Amino acid sequence: MAKQLLLDTTAKYLVVGLSDENKVLEKIQYVAWQRQSEFTIQEVKNILDKTGSDINEIKRIVVSNGPGSYTGIRIALTIAKILGFCLDIPVCVLSSLQTIAGAKGKKISLIDARSKRSYIGIYEEGKAIIKDQVLPIDDIQKLIKKYPDYELVGDTFLLGIENKDIDYVYNMFELSRIVEDYPNIDALVPVYLKEAL
Repeated sequence: MAKQLLLDTTAKYLVVGLSDENKVLEKIQYVAWQRQSEFTIQEVKNILDKTGSDINEIKRIVVSNGPGSYTGIRIALTIAKILGFCLDIPVCVLSSLQTIAGAKGKKISLIDARSKRSYIGIYEEGKAIIKDQVLPIDDIQKLIKKYPDYELVGDTFLLGIENKDIDYVYNMFELSRIVEDYPNIDALVPVYLKEAL
């Protein structure tokens, strides 16, 4: 059976999922800030073992490639590129802000960029309304006033709003149905957005 591996290590969570064409089969999501490199490969193995799957059953990889933690972004992306190359399978690439927003509804995604700044993405039904960017919190507060009917998700604590839980694997699975595969794995690079600082 064709399966796809879902990976995100761009922020505080370690996210590993396995799905087939119709549903999520198994998922792992927990806080592993700055420790994803220690656990990701083992969690991929764990999820394969738990579902009785073989690595060769994976026919597609879905991965978030930033923005987010410099090191975190590279962990999942490197694994995705290596597996994609070795297994000769396609890689579907998502923005980490898109992953937070998911494929349904109108969302404004935030990821803490430190120094009173945030990465921000504005999405409708999984498609970007504006290009992902990094802005000072004051500018974000002004920008979101232009989108009053959009739900704030992600690191909303930056705006004094309690964070809501997000099912990263489910969001990635839903997005994988509408996002095309990346055309050239060799050219796949992290998205840092730091040049905008």
